[in-house]
Amino acid sequence: MTAFPGSPGLLVIHQPERGYRFSIDSVLLAGFSAPHCRGRVLDLGTGCGIVLLLLSRLAPDMDSGVGVEIQPALCAFAERNFRENGPVRRLRAVRGDFRREENVAAPGTFDLVVANPPYGRAGHGRRNPHPQREAARHGIHCSLRELFEAAERYLAPAGRLALILPHGRLPEVRDGAWQVGMGIGEMRPVHARRGAAPSRVLLLLARVAGEQSRELPPLYLHEGEGKYCPEVERICRLFRGGT
Repeated sequence: MTAFPGSPGLLVIHQPERGYRFSIDSVLLAGFSAPHCRGRVLDLGTGCGIVLLLLSRLAPDMDSGVGVEIQPALCAFAERNFRENGPVRRLRAVRGDFRREENVAAPGTFDLVVANPPYGRAGHGRRNPHPQREAARHGIHCSLRELFEAAERYLAPAGRLALILPHGRLPEVRDGAWQVGMGIGEMRPVHARRGAAPSRVLLLLARVAGEQSRELPPLYLHEGEGKYCPEVERICRLFRGGT
């Protein structure tokens, strides 16, 4: 187990020593989602719960959050992180499969759904021998289409879906979202640094009617040698000291 301890008031994040470990993508997703975060929030595939924890600090209008996780060990980490960082009434971890019609969360009641889905498609690319890492990277538990179907089911009528994916999967996102009656409202390309091609894209989706799509200014992740840009550094300071 690895913990990110901090000074008083900072988040303490517990996660597996080996296996799934959250990446900078979770930080980017939380920062992108925060302006749209109010009311009830659902995290599909919460892992150790990092996105909900960050949103609980970044979004004062967030009332409560539910993190659904299919892997028992990761769900236990999320439960511990929610309990130790509190307040307990706001964040709750649920072990379950959000693709199934089971009681993991109440349909049609969430104002925001967030997801940091696996980067690759099942059966594509190099396999990882560690089960947690394989599930996190190659979508063996959930396809993109299944993610959209679940989000559409759990969202309130005016709710939004926020996610981060490789930029190359953007056409797949457009097609998959359209099939469940959703469209892209906002997108923000993410570049490792100025001059580099976009590697990721942050997306905000909603039900299609009346939604206008707009592209936000790009996010350049690094400034200088190995240093995150101020926008990202500000969020990282929530769970580590930083300067």
